[in-house]
Amino acid sequence: MWTTNEKAAFSLDASCAYLDVSKPTLYRLMDSGEIRNFHIGRRRMILREHLDRFLQDRLAESDSGE
Repeated sequence: MWTTNEKAAFSLDASCAYLDVSKPTLYRLMDSGEIRNFHIGRRRMILREHLDRFLQDRLAESDSGE
């Protein structure tokens, strides 16, 4: 069975848990284009690499003092 750490794409609920943010915050990040997402049928999904890239970008911003 797959665990959250092994999945290539996450549901919105799993993405919220992965980032430790609320659903409204995740929607804001997606709507602003900070986190890319896609649909499978009616379900929105986010690639793990996009979540990791978002976290890396935030870390780089905090390291540079922005």
